[in-house]
Order: sequence, then structure tokens, then C-alpha cells
Amino acid sequence: MDTPIRVLHVEDDAQFADLAATYLERIDDRFSVETATDVTEGLEHLADGEFDCVVSDYDMPGQNGIEFLENVRTERPNLPFILFTGKGSEAVASEAISKGVTDYLKKKSGADRYELLANRIRNAVRRRRAERRAELWTDAIEAANEGIAIVGPDGRYAEMNRAYADLYGVEPAELIGEPWVKTVPEDEAERLREDVFPTLEAESWSSESVGKRVDDSVYPKLLSLADLGDGGRVCVIRDISDQKEREAELRAKAAKLDVLFEQSPDLIDIHDADGELIDANRRLCDALGYTESELIGKRVWEVDEAIDPETARELWAEMAPGEMRTLRGRYRRRDGSTFPVEVHLVRVDLDGDARFFVIAREVDAEQ
Repeated sequence: MDTPIRVLHVEDDAQFADLAATYLERIDDRFSVETATDVTEGLEHLADGEFDCVVSDYDMPGQNGIEFLENVRTERPNLPFILFTGKGSEAVASEAISKGVTDYLKKKSGADRYELLANRIRNAVRRRRAERRAELWTDAIEAANEGIAIVGPDGRYAEMNRAYADLYGVEPAELIGEPWVKTVPEDEAERLREDVFPTLEAESWSSESVGKRVDDSVYPKLLSLADLGDGGRVCVIRDISDQKEREAELRAKAAKLDVLFEQSPDLIDIHDADGELIDANRRLCDALGYTESELIGKRVWEVDEAIDPETARELWAEMAPGEMRTLRGRYRRRDGSTFPVEVHLVRVDLDGDARFFVIAREVDAEQ
């Protein structure tokens, strides 16, 4: 806990308040102490700034320390509040505890009393900051899109967020205490036990897995596991059904495009911005008399003698992604013979690199 600790000290004895501030800031340079001489001024300080802890006397004019505590608890129910008084009694201490005081300390002479007060402040602030971190962490986990759960050493769910339970199809309370194997198919549970769990002590694990819902339907998921050191595990899951469907659609589309590419009666090739051929269909290879491996790597002007390299590069540079141009060309076969073609040129950008999709068709020389 290296961050500054802002303390509001409410004390009607201004001389004592100054002395306390001096001692506290000397004991721990993280302390920054502001003082108020009554409850009204103390509430004004709280309204205008952020404090990590309040230290208050009990016997003060207007309102006493417990009445001040009640006011603070209305607006700041978790703010550490230490009653530091020289006129308190056991009855006062009991009432303060019932009103939610964090700590109670009697004033006594001697520097060691300020050492004790400083220690009480540090402990109270440390606990509150830890609680706040836990609250923020809990809120973050609950708000996460991923399902997050803790499985105890006994193999049963100890904690989980709503997203995790939603993937199974129930409320979190219905899964807490249940064995984790309830949420995966039997064969997947066996795979995880045999192949994955033994590796977790060395490192965390993440890969695709299979989940099971309450209706016994299954779904693909991305599963991440980490060992907690006591035999328990942290489990993070994400439903990847949509991703898998998209991948299947892309594979189907790619298969169709591959068929069209290879079976098309047109002469098709793809080249880069330097004019180097990076793909060619079978029809183009057969028409020119080359194998695919012989054709790949050639420059387009080695295939189309109508192309001037400098003019071609200027054309490609000015084309926008998706733009199509129709050109006339003359393809040269391996044996040196040529034939006229009509060329449809389209620019496509893949991962930031320009690619040019060329579809050519032989035409009559007179056209």
C-alpha cells in the first residue's frame, strides 16, 4: 500500500488537532491529514473531497462523534471511521460499534498513542482498499461476456458468474455445488481429466472444447483453465458457435470459389502489385502450355505481350479496391504463338496488400 492516505480529523481542540496531524504525518509520510473543528465543517470537507479515513473526537459542540458517524454512514457506508476520544466510555464504544464505527481508540498521553492510531488507520484503509478491489473484481467478472467459474478441489463448482451459468441454461445458484462434469459431455470430461488436468500445475491451458447444456445439447466453446494450487481450477469459457458457423460458411464459400476458379472456362490468374503471378487456374495453364509451377512467379507482361510494365504499374496504383477495368491483351503461349483476349481486371486488398484478380477470355482478332 504505497499510495497516499488522506485522513480527515474532526477535533474541536485545534491545538490537539495540529499536534495529531504533525505526529501522523511524521510517523508515515503517506499520510495527508486535514482537520475540521466541528461536525458541520467535517461534513463540508467530505462533500468537497475524497478521503481514505475519518478520525473523529466524540465530545464536540453541536453534534458528537456518533452523530457525525451516522451522517457519514448515510453517504459513505464503507468509509473507514475511527472514533478517537478521551471522554468516551464503554457505553459510547458500544453505541459506536452498533452505528458501524470501524475502530475505537481512547486518547492517552505519549507518542505511542499516535503510533497506535497510525497503525489503526493503516489497517482500516488497507482492509477497505482490499474490499474495494474485491468489489471491483467481482463487478468486472459479473459484467464479463465470458463465463468464469471456480472449481474447488472436490471437483464441484464453488463460484461462477451469470455468463457461465447462462451457457449451461440455469441460474448460478443451480450449479454451485454441482460437479463440473455435469456441464460437458462424458467423452470430453474424460479427455480433460487424462490429457489436460495433469499439465495445469506447470502452465495454464487454452483450447477448443465442448460444452453441454441443461437439455443435453452440446456446443463448441473456447476453454481456458488455470490451476489454483490447491487442486482447484479457474475456468473461463466462451461460446464459439457463431464463430464455428462462420468458419463453416467460409469453408463452403471457399470450396465453391475453388471449384469456380479451377473449373471456369475463363483464363484466371491473380498477381500482386509488382506484376508477379501468385495463382493461376488450370484453364490458363492449359491455354498457355505451362504447368502451374512454371507459370507462378512469372510477370504478367511475360504472359500478356500487350502490357507495358511502367504503364501497368501506373494503372494498378490508381485503381481503388473493388474497382474493375476492362482491357484488351494478347497472351503468348509457351511455343511463342499468341491470341487476343479481353481482360477484366479487379483490385482486391488482402490484409493490406493489393492483389489483382484477372479474368480473361479469348476473342476474335477482329473484335
